[in-house]
Amino acid sequence: MSRFLKILSYAVVGIEVLVSVALVALAVGIIFSLGNEMLHAALTGGFAGSANFNHIVDLILEVFILVELFRIAVAYMKHENVIPTVLEAALVAVARKFVVFEGVANYFSTAVGMAALLLAVAASWWMLARSNACELHE
Repeated sequence: MSRFLKILSYAVVGIEVLVSVALVALAVGIIFSLGNEMLHAALTGGFAGSANFNHIVDLILEVFILVELFRIAVAYMKHENVIPTVLEAALVAVARKFVVFEGVANYFSTAVGMAALLLAVAASWWMLARSNACELHE
């Protein structure tokens, strides 16, 4: 039984490393895509359009989300408290949606839902800070 648990422990560490490598590969891919989009926009004058600008900002914010996810993976591998990092990633993800919010068929309900989500994450962050349950990143 002890040998089996040791094998499972190695498997979990291997999965953690694979997930971390995959996040880095995704971030590198998005950075190359961002560079390509910016080069194309600069050569064609595409920065003037709202859609192109929103797409470029969306790519930039996706890199930040992947960085936050990578930080979660690293904190998890170090056996640190990941709750503050998860909340930071959630705030970045929700903020990304607000920044690149585009017209949808049901605009009002989508906006209300996103606002409720942002308030829920912010309230969670506030309660965690008030409880002193763990150190928040500053």
